[in-house]
Amino acid sequence: MSGALLNYGIWRNISFNKKFSMHIIVVLIGLWVVLSCLRYLSTTSKVLLSLLLAGSLYYWYSIAAVFNGGINPEFEEIKFAYTLMSANIGGLILGIVLGIIKHKSEGEEQYTARRKKLFLFLLKWGGIYAIYSLVGMKIIDYVTGQEESGWLVMKVWGMYGFAALWLIWFFWKNHRER
Repeated sequence: MSGALLNYGIWRNISFNKKFSMHIIVVLIGLWVVLSCLRYLSTTSKVLLSLLLAGSLYYWYSIAAVFNGGINPEFEEIKFAYTLMSANIGGLILGIVLGIIKHKSEGEEQYTARRKKLFLFLLKWGGIYAIYSLVGMKIIDYVTGQEESGWLVMKVWGMYGFAALWLIWFFWKNHRER
């Protein structure tokens, strides 16, 4: 029956494979998680994220028009588009986390203390990640002799390496405290 459905209409032009299906499932799960967490966003977060998303969509459309016109976007444009995507995802996650903290707090004083703790954590580890990423990029650029290879490697694999180093540090810290 499912094979018969694929032979009709628009479905006959789409080739389904396991990789494509897995991407669709991951996107649908992610969309469900985001939509279920949007209720925790404050009005200010919703407005700021909407403005950021609108600006990002405009920029992505502008470089896509250049790309579709036959001229490839420059690497700097792709880097900025990736940065906008990261800012959208990070802003959404931060807004949701702050909303959940506010929702679970018993009062404004507890919310302020928890928010301060969160921002200090992000400032500390964000700074460490920025230094790690910059040093990693420069080392990879130096070793490969290419200017942009360090940026690409650190964007693709840098977070995994940082997470591994972070886990090792926490295990070492806990082991040392015992």
